[in-house]
Amino acid sequence: MISKLAYLLTASLAFWGANALPNSVPNAVEALESRADGYHVVVTDQHSRTVRVFPRNAQKWDSDAVTWQFTADATFPWVKKPWNDLSDVRIRKTAQRGLIALVAASGGKVGIVDISSKRRTGLHDLIWQATPGDNPHALERIPYVGALVSASSTPGKLTLYAPPLASSIDDFKNYRTVESYDVDFAHAVLWDPQGNNDPDKGFLWALGRDYLHQFRVKGRGQDTRLVRVRDPISLPPYKGTRNGHDLQPDYHQPGVLLLTHTSAAYEFNTSTRKFKELTDKGKLKSLVRHSSGEYVWVQSSKGSDMGHYVSFSENARADKPKDSLGWDDAEFYKARIYSPDYA
Repeated sequence: MISKLAYLLTASLAFWGANALPNSVPNAVEALESRADGYHVVVTDQHSRTVRVFPRNAQKWDSDAVTWQFTADATFPWVKKPWNDLSDVRIRKTAQRGLIALVAASGGKVGIVDISSKRRTGLHDLIWQATPGDNPHALERIPYVGALVSASSTPGKLTLYAPPLASSIDDFKNYRTVESYDVDFAHAVLWDPQGNNDPDKGFLWALGRDYLHQFRVKGRGQDTRLVRVRDPISLPPYKGTRNGHDLQPDYHQPGVLLLTHTSAAYEFNTSTRKFKELTDKGKLKSLVRHSSGEYVWVQSSKGSDMGHYVSFSENARADKPKDSLGWDDAEFYKARIYSPDYA
């Protein structure tokens, strides 16, 4: 019987050998940015334990179409469980590292993946990870402050992580938990810069059961805190349940957020603080709108809590999508526009 250390070394060498990329392979970010034939979509697939980026206009989403991939699988079985059930992903930009991917897994983990070095990445490419627990569903980053906020649904909380110093916002290895905040059934969290680069003027939005919550981000470094703005905003009355699921920008309409709950989806105008129903489709796991005006969504498939396909349409209320991409045994939970922009 080999020792655990020998097992670790042997498995690590095998993994790196299998995943090494030749120098001729272009940088993953450059490969994405050089394409001029349409936007890209990044999806979480719980069946394959992957986050993948696909071209929107690919005829078929298969292994040949994958532009970038993160696999939350482990060579070592004792670290798999916390990365079960990938729940969310978003792309953000840092001053020192360029583009990063923020990922959340309902098994217990949130983390940041370095996406700039190669097209195929895994848990060894995490540059930061934490265990907020309680079923994590999302992770967000506050620009210029560097703080990270996770949303966990059971029973519901936001967890705030911050760098040790205000001047070291990209020093992820030394980030520490500074505070947690009660948000019942927290499923989504989103930074809204309000059209400027001053973090003191932006808002952090969080979606939970029945309510949309609004916070300011105050302080820097380990003194960073979330400060609630007014009372939580009640979601519109509805005949069904209002368990919040997703919260994303409308890239076509500045100042508008898109949110979904168990029974419907809405626009929310951040200036008037009013909702407009977009559709009464049930079980929309995610909804976002590209700057072209095209809606992108994932809806639970029959007999499953996940979706087998990502749908596209110019009308969120359309009974049938204009296009759908995916495959029959996919378990999509979230679909995002591949963009580091917040709103």
